[in-house]
Amino acid sequence: AKETFGVNNTVYGIDAMNPSSRDDFTEFGKLLKDKITQYEKSLYYASFLEALVRDVCISLEIDDLKKITNSLTVLCSEKQKQEKQSKAKKKKKGVVPGGGLKATMKDDLADYGGYEGGYVQDYEDFM
Repeated sequence: AKETFGVNNTVYGIDAMNPSSRDDFTEFGKLLKDKITQYEKSLYYASFLEALVRDVCISLEIDDLKKITNSLTVLCSEKQKQEKQSKAKKKKKGVVPGGGLKATMKDDLADYGGYEGGYVQDYEDFM
């Protein structure tokens, strides 16, 4: 009767999957990732992922949970390195010969007193 009215019970995508092998779970993971990452621009995305991962991992054994934790720690370290490198590239300027300073004798000696009665005036007229 459903077929005559155009109602179809065929399920597609993630809901149609019943993974049992490693390849099935790999494909299932890709579909889940594609579905979830559609919303990564959302303000609530990070808190959603935190709650999701926590809820999904509750039933795991300690060893499996440690593997996941280590994987996330490595990912975090890599992200921090990339961030440091990008900040270092922004701050880094080209190397200027001589340290980029152009000092003259008057500039160097000006630190020892002003031009009025200071160190510079005493020795400027030496010869």
